[in-house]
Amino acid sequence: MLLTDTIAGKRQADTLGDLVLSAGLTPAQMRKLQREVKAGKLVKLRKGIYAAAHLAPDELRLIVRQHWQKLVGTVVPGGVVSYISALTSGIQEDGTVTVSHPAIYGKKVDLPGLTIVEVRGPGPLPYDMPLQGTGLHWAGRTRCLLENVGQSAPRRAGREKVEQYLVAVMTSGGEKALNDIRDQAASLANPLGMEKEEQILRTIIGALLGSHARGELSTRDGRLVAQGTPVDAERLALLEVLAAYLRTSILPRIEERVPTGVARHHCALIESYFSNYVEGTKFTIEEACDIVLNNRPVTTRPKDSHDVLGVFRLAITAPFRNNPPVCGEDFLEGLQAWHADMLKMRPEANPGQLKLEPNYAGNTKFVEPMLVRGTMKEGSRLALSVPEGLARAIYYAFLISEIHPFDDGNGRLSRLVMNAELTRAGLHRIIIPTLFHPQYVDCARNLTRNRQPEGFVCSIAKMARWCAQFDYADLKPLIAQLTGTNAFEESPVQYKLWNLDGSSALPD
Repeated sequence: MLLTDTIAGKRQADTLGDLVLSAGLTPAQMRKLQREVKAGKLVKLRKGIYAAAHLAPDELRLIVRQHWQKLVGTVVPGGVVSYISALTSGIQEDGTVTVSHPAIYGKKVDLPGLTIVEVRGPGPLPYDMPLQGTGLHWAGRTRCLLENVGQSAPRRAGREKVEQYLVAVMTSGGEKALNDIRDQAASLANPLGMEKEEQILRTIIGALLGSHARGELSTRDGRLVAQGTPVDAERLALLEVLAAYLRTSILPRIEERVPTGVARHHCALIESYFSNYVEGTKFTIEEACDIVLNNRPVTTRPKDSHDVLGVFRLAITAPFRNNPPVCGEDFLEGLQAWHADMLKMRPEANPGQLKLEPNYAGNTKFVEPMLVRGTMKEGSRLALSVPEGLARAIYYAFLISEIHPFDDGNGRLSRLVMNAELTRAGLHRIIIPTLFHPQYVDCARNLTRNRQPEGFVCSIAKMARWCAQFDYADLKPLIAQLTGTNAFEESPVQYKLWNLDGSSALPD
C-alpha cells in the first residue's frame, strides 16, 4: 500500500491522488515515504513533492496541472499569482505560471507539465485574494492591471490587453468600477514600485471615461458602450417567447411540504448535492452528508467541499432562500451578491464579478460580456409580466442560465433563484436529480436553438411533482427512497426515473 493510501484523509498531510507533499508529514510518515522512494514506488519531483512511480508521463503532467495551485504553494509559499497569470487563467497554455515573492525569485522551477516563473515582488497586498489551502494569493484586479500595463514582455499582457480589460470592466461595472480601480492603483503603486505604471493606468482610465462621456470610444465594444446599455436583442426576443408561453400555461401548484427544522436542512442538503453533482462537483451522498451536516470538508478536496456548503448555505439561509433579487436595475447586482457568497472560497472563479470573456456550452455561445448588463436588466423586468410562483421560477431559471453572466456557477445560481421564487410563493422547492439532468439540458437547448418552450416548462413541472413526494424528515430513509427511484444514476439510457409508487416519473 502506497503512502498516498495510508495517509489519505489525515489533516496533517496533503495527498493529491498520486501526488504527495511532504510538508506536514509526521516523522513516521516521512520514514515510510523514504522507504517507498527507495523501493521505487514513489519518485521525487523536487524537494517536498513526490509522485507515484507507476504514472505514465502524460498522466503525470495532467495530474500536476490539475493540482498546480497546491504545488506552486509548496515551491513558493506565501507567493502571489501575478502578472499575465493573474489577468488570465493562472496557468498559461505553455504550462507556465508567474508568481511574485519578495525573497524567492529569479528562477524557473520545472515540473512535468508546469513551469513556475519566480519574479521579485511584494507578498500579499490589499485586494489580493487568498487561495484557500494553498499558501498562495491571487493578485487583485488592480494589482494585476498595474503589473500588466507596461511594455509587452513574456510575463506581461501589455497595454492593449489592459485597455480591452478596462472597457469590459466599465461595461459590466459602470464608471464607478473604473474609478475604484484608479483609487486603488494610487494606493498600490508605491508598495509595488510601479509609480510609472500607475500613471499609464490613470491615463487610460481617464481617456476611457472621457470618451465614454462623449460617445467616442473607438473599439467595437467601446462603440456599443457609447450607445448606452447595449442588449442582446435575439436573447430578449427568445425570453419573450418563453414569457408569453408561461403567461398562458396551466402549471401545478404544489405547496411547500417540508417543515422547518431538520427536514428543511435535509431538503437543502439534497438540493445542494444534486445541483453540484450535475455541474461536475461529484461526491458520494455519504460524503456530502458529512460535509454539510458534520462540517467535515474532504481534506483532499477543500474547494469542492465548500462548493457544496455554498449552495446549501444559500438554500437554507434568508434572504437567499426566499427572496429572489429585485427585478430591473438591481437584479444583476443582487445576483452578484449571491454569486460572491456562493463561491467565496474560490477567488480564482471571480466570485461576484461578471464574466469578461465569452463562455460556451458545446456549440451554444452565451450572451457576450458587453451585453450582459443590459440584457439581464431588461430580461429581469420581463419576469414581472410572468405569473408568480412556478411560472416565474421557470423563467428565472432560464434567464440566468441563458445569459450565463459569470465565469462559473451559473447553473447552480439559476436553480437557487428559481427555488427562491418558489419558497417566496409558499411552493415546494425543485430538485433536478442526476438521472434527469441530461433531459433538462436537452429541453433548455431546444428552447435556445428552436424557440420551443414547451419541453423546458414541462420538464421542470415534472420535477416539481417528483421531488414533492419524499419525506425529508429522516435522512437515511430519504436516501433509500431516492436510490430506489434511480435518482443517483447517470445514464438515462440504462435507467429510468421512477416515482415512489413504482410508476414512471416521466410518462410519455
